[in-house]
Amino acid sequence: MKRIIIFLSMALFLGLELNAQTLSTDTFSATNGNMPNINDTINVPIDVTNIGNVKYLMVYLDYEPSVLTYIDTVNGINGNIVVSEPAPGVMKIQVFGVGFQPITIGDGKVIDLKFKFTGGYSGLLYETTDYGAYGSKIRYTDNTYFYFSDADVTNGAVEGHFDNVIDGGDWNTAADWSLSVVPDEHHDVVVAAGSLVTASAAAEALAVTVKPGAQFTLTSTLDVTNDFTIESDATGDGSFINNGGTLTVGGITTVERYAVNGQWHGLSSPVVGATFATTYFGGNPEVWVKKYDEPTDDYIYLTDTNAVMGDMTGYFTWIQSSGTPMVYNFEGDLRTGTIQSGVINKTNKGYAFLGNPFTSVIDWDAPSGWNRFHLDTAVYVYDGAAGQFMSYINGVGINGGTQYIAMGQGFFVKVSDGQSFGSIDMTNDVCVHNDTTYFKKSQSEQTIVRLQVEDAGKVDETVIRFAEEATADFDGNLDAAKLFSFNNEYPQLYSTANDFMSINSVPYGTNAVALDVRGKDGNNMTISATEAEGFEFLNLKDNYTGITTNLKSESYTFTYHSNTTDRFELFFGFTGIDNQTTVDFAKIYAVDNNVKVVLDNGVNADITVYNLLGQRVAAQKASGTVTTIAVEKTGYYLVKVNDGANVTTQKVFIR
Repeated sequence: MKRIIIFLSMALFLGLELNAQTLSTDTFSATNGNMPNINDTINVPIDVTNIGNVKYLMVYLDYEPSVLTYIDTVNGINGNIVVSEPAPGVMKIQVFGVGFQPITIGDGKVIDLKFKFTGGYSGLLYETTDYGAYGSKIRYTDNTYFYFSDADVTNGAVEGHFDNVIDGGDWNTAADWSLSVVPDEHHDVVVAAGSLVTASAAAEALAVTVKPGAQFTLTSTLDVTNDFTIESDATGDGSFINNGGTLTVGGITTVERYAVNGQWHGLSSPVVGATFATTYFGGNPEVWVKKYDEPTDDYIYLTDTNAVMGDMTGYFTWIQSSGTPMVYNFEGDLRTGTIQSGVINKTNKGYAFLGNPFTSVIDWDAPSGWNRFHLDTAVYVYDGAAGQFMSYINGVGINGGTQYIAMGQGFFVKVSDGQSFGSIDMTNDVCVHNDTTYFKKSQSEQTIVRLQVEDAGKVDETVIRFAEEATADFDGNLDAAKLFSFNNEYPQLYSTANDFMSINSVPYGTNAVALDVRGKDGNNMTISATEAEGFEFLNLKDNYTGITTNLKSESYTFTYHSNTTDRFELFFGFTGIDNQTTVDFAKIYAVDNNVKVVLDNGVNADITVYNLLGQRVAAQKASGTVTTIAVEKTGYYLVKVNDGANVTTQKVFIR
């Protein structure tokens, strides 16, 4: 068990006049080499000088009973010694001769008080009050009294600040702590990685450290004497949510943010008043910081290290590639309550680069806590490791995007079409505990096609979503624009409609979507379908080569030419196939809401009916000459008949 011992007041003998009476006791400290462990016993000595031949000595010693538990007395001098405890935290020591006859009390130890040490700080203080219930004093042989004053005594102390670790549970439950005691103001608290901890009643600590991956929620008061630290490393961030509580920190509040060298990071400050000196590292290694400028749709490099980082402002930072991963330390009061973006003016494209202002993940889809005005629903985060933007909207994300935005993470939003300005406010209600380092893949039950393009291990995604409420225009609550990588040689894949889209929502019944790519001229790229559940056929047509590939069964590799645009079309179902095989062993037609298949005598076949998205709607084995299959919805369908040796297909219309 690690122990941290801080400054202890040392017992010092004061200058004494001749024949003055003195008392002293020890200070237990690392410097003295006598610091006890938790649950050890210590002997607190009552030492005297210049007492001599007296009738009576009475001493009161104050201590902290939550730190020291009195056990017994040992090592007493010859004579009558009576030890009592007139009040919690007060020991009364009386020394006198038999029958109150005079007793000689020589210099040195009178007695040891044995205590059990439970951790923390306790003064060992002689009560020297001349009046009242307490008062350390001597009765001389002539029955006169000497009362000890502060100048006659040397007080001691015992102090130990110990790590007390909680690995999940409630702060005020002793059994949840490594020391089996609820922390007080003398405990260095560690909220362990992977734990979920709640402080729902008044709490205190000397210092608090929230480890990477730890999740700590405060709903009451927490008083921290020294420092409060939220750590971050390659494994993730510590997470702290102030859910209506009050955090008071006497020292420094520090929020760490781990950053890898040699890539751009979207960053924001989770504390009030932090300056860019936080991100500078004294120039070793070199760090660059830039912010997005909406009027020019470009980035401006920042050089004033004394400038204060905004309340919900995002910045891009870069640590020189020859350096090593670093940790930004943001120092200041944690933000809480309502945080506002201010007005986002649309003079160009209407984008604003904002940032998560809280010390936890925020949920873009949280049911309360958001006030988004004149903004599209999509959110965009740059993943520096992948060199691509992640988009998320309404349950669908690309490149790992979901509804969760990591602590200290910058993100883009966009003013809606037709609006000249927008704004966004958020409160603590959007905060959640989530192990999101960056966005994770969205889980969606919607009908989507997810494609990826790959070039030498670098990957980009695009999604086509089918939705009843979608239109061919840009839908602010369903579509996400395409934000391109900062490296123009990275592969990019997108829908070309509506000034380029990363997530393109289209109405059911859409037969084809135009796609295009960007990347390094002359490089080989591969397009694959990574998600297309329910689609039997997904046909990608390369308008440059004329090749059509069913992405449901294989990927398509091609050479990129930068001077070729609008290169691809993606057809759903059988649309776009020009080389279907047809034979005459089966005749296919429709009557009202029924598909009819007439087979030659002796032919057995599998009949499958697809909608024009390529989704299977019916299947049946046929062994007779005429087979009827009912189809519920009006529209065009494609019927495939396979006898094991031959396949024929036919488009039909169901009324």
